[in-house]
Amino acid sequence: MEDDKPLFEKDQDAETPDPDETPIKDRKVFTQPYDLAVESLVDQIRSGTIFLRPLTEKPRFQRQYVWTNDIASKLIESIILNVPIPPCYLSQNDDFELDVIDGQQRLYSIYRFVENQFELSNLEVISEFNGSRLFELPPKIQRQIKTHTLRCVLITNESHPEVKFDVFERLNTNTVPLNAQELRNCVYRGPLNLLLNECSEYAPWLKILGKSKPDKRLRDEELILRFFAFHNLGLESYRTPQKHWLNDAAKDGMRFAEHRIVQLQGMWRNMINTSLVMFDARECFRRSESRAVNRALFDLIAYSLKEISHEQAEGLRAEFRTRFLALELNLEFQDLISRSVDHKRRTNRRFEIWQNAMAGLF
Repeated sequence: MEDDKPLFEKDQDAETPDPDETPIKDRKVFTQPYDLAVESLVDQIRSGTIFLRPLTEKPRFQRQYVWTNDIASKLIESIILNVPIPPCYLSQNDDFELDVIDGQQRLYSIYRFVENQFELSNLEVISEFNGSRLFELPPKIQRQIKTHTLRCVLITNESHPEVKFDVFERLNTNTVPLNAQELRNCVYRGPLNLLLNECSEYAPWLKILGKSKPDKRLRDEELILRFFAFHNLGLESYRTPQKHWLNDAAKDGMRFAEHRIVQLQGMWRNMINTSLVMFDARECFRRSESRAVNRALFDLIAYSLKEISHEQAEGLRAEFRTRFLALELNLEFQDLISRSVDHKRRTNRRFEIWQNAMAGLF
């Protein structure tokens, strides 16, 4: 099966700390606790003040609504019985909209029940309500549910922009924890985030990856974000931990104008098509002995070919291939694309060797 194929080469020293890592600065978080009635929460969800991903026009969050009606029914039963429910964490953006950082399954289950979208099932303590929707419950129970208060912790928009991502990481306790790009997909909504999804669906890119559809864990989108980060922020801005640098790029992209998105999309497609002039799809962005895409090679090749036309690429192909194959014999370069590839000093050195090797070509 294609999902069993490795998507990217494994970094041999991925866990080794970067000695040049940017130290964490003093970052403040401002929170406000709220006790909100169920009816008020549902009203804010309806109005779009509280953003729930399962209600978006095109849900992109890899982990959408996964609770069964039985699990959701247990939550409603807990509300009726006044059993304590863990708090929900909300993050306020600059437009005073609220992103759900933790508690999406709970809030959407409550919303669905108040909207009469499912019947209660498998209740044990109050089994007489099995098979009932909200409007079918006794009026007293309906009022009890609607006036029940839930504790919400609001991370205000005065907080350091990196804090939201960090809090999400700390609360990320799923059986299969979200990876960094899945978290960004939750935290940094906006034009660039949507563009990453569109780029991941580009057929020539999928051909390079040997996939029929984008990666459901969004690993391909993180690589695309790297491409845009090097273009938008520049190599000189690169810092580690790399996830924080990519967060910077994702945050900047939240406010990109439409013309900027169109330009970036065109550049992405041009780069992919130009790369397919230089390489066969099965060898593109790969070392000769590997079937998986090498992320370090991707950064270098993509950075060089992003503004080269198809016609220029055809004329440069022979010389480019000669220089590229020569780099396969450069032991230092091969080491730099094999381990600790995200370290700042090694990244800068890798670009230096590449640019020297390709000098005068582009």
